[in-house]
Amino acid sequence: MSDEVLVKVDGVSKKFCKSLKRSLLYGAADVWTELSGGGKHDDLRASEFWAVKDISFELKRGECLGLIGHNGAGKSTLLKMLNGLIKPDQGRIEMRGRIGALIELGAGFNPILTGRENIYNKGAVLGFSKHEIDDEIFSDKVEII
Repeated sequence: MSDEVLVKVDGVSKKFCKSLKRSLLYGAADVWTELSGGGKHDDLRASEFWAVKDISFELKRGECLGLIGHNGAGKSTLLKMLNGLIKPDQGRIEMRGRIGALIELGAGFNPILTGRENIYNKGAVLGFSKHEIDDEIFSDKVEII
């Protein structure tokens, strides 16, 4: 297995606000502060909570990562940050290559199809050919017909 680090997450944290009005106010204030060259607001403000706090890990080529936790533990939030859909409030994420993650269990899974067929469908959405999926996912399996 190669020692090449493909994903590096260092001290990543993300906070959200329970109040929509207050969240919009904080968001506008944060944008203004960022545009004016000020620093980020790292402390929790009224109605805010940490959805993800101080997560660090590295993934090397050939390794896999599974996220397991209770509802509200921050699994989807971390995946959204890894995909670049939202940015962390603290820490850094470094990615080499492309990443594709199923953010929600229902996204990309069709209960009528087999697991293998769902993988091909998701791969097609991400721009992979059937041949590329066979080489990357099923290379140690028997040939798929």
